[in-house]
Amino acid sequence: MDPVTIAAGLDWTNLLADKVALITGAASGQGRAAALLFGAQGAKVVVADFNDEGAAETVKMLEEQDSEGIVVHADVSKRGDVDVMVDTAMERYGRLDVLYNNAAVQMSGRLVDCTEEEWDLTIATNLSAIFWACRKALPHLIEGDGGSIINTASTLGLIGSEGFAAYGAAKAGLAVLTKQIAIEYGPQVRANVIAPGSIDTPRFRKVLDKTPGAEKFVEQLKKGIPVRRLGEANDVACIALFLASDMSAYVSGAVIPADGGLAVYR
Repeated sequence: MDPVTIAAGLDWTNLLADKVALITGAASGQGRAAALLFGAQGAKVVVADFNDEGAAETVKMLEEQDSEGIVVHADVSKRGDVDVMVDTAMERYGRLDVLYNNAAVQMSGRLVDCTEEEWDLTIATNLSAIFWACRKALPHLIEGDGGSIINTASTLGLIGSEGFAAYGAAKAGLAVLTKQIAIEYGPQVRANVIAPGSIDTPRFRKVLDKTPGAEKFVEQLKKGIPVRRLGEANDVACIALFLASDMSAYVSGAVIPADGGLAVYR
């Protein structure tokens, strides 16, 4: 059967019908965009974040589009919070189909200027938290019909960049950790990485607000991206939907850049 015939026979609506998705860092930006897209495609969404107000707003937006979601307070740098968010998802819905580890912190600074506290927080949030969450969630994902783990890395974890020693190290480690999960649990669970580049989110804008000559900086940034624009949260969310759904049933252990070609260009 040719690809066009196969595509025509697929139901492109409700791609996540009856599935439960846990998304960290879903109070804004990429996490919120994914939560809304997952909800629109039929998923029940567990919105996990330490920003309770933002998480509640995400759930409100889900309800306004006739989707279902709940808030779970979670500072993923704390293992206890990670355990609670998975337990809450199971207690509320009795199953878990998608784990999207999206929460992160980004601290800049050259290696010799990186403090122990900054290093520890970056590794805890961007690497250890994913280990804790996957370890806690895997038994539940295996029990279901086949689960999907999606981990957010970064272009900086693929190519490196001056001033991001701790962040780049954590994100590079995350990519290999995800491949390890794909190898060890392949028959039941798929595990993949999205590596975003420069994405125009509220957090990105906060950084710009503190950057002298911000608009000039953005224009220079765009010149280094083959598609000549910043990414949007929905650019990443669409990849996450693909990885969460059965459309990617034969995709596991992949690292998918969402960077407009930046990694290739450099």
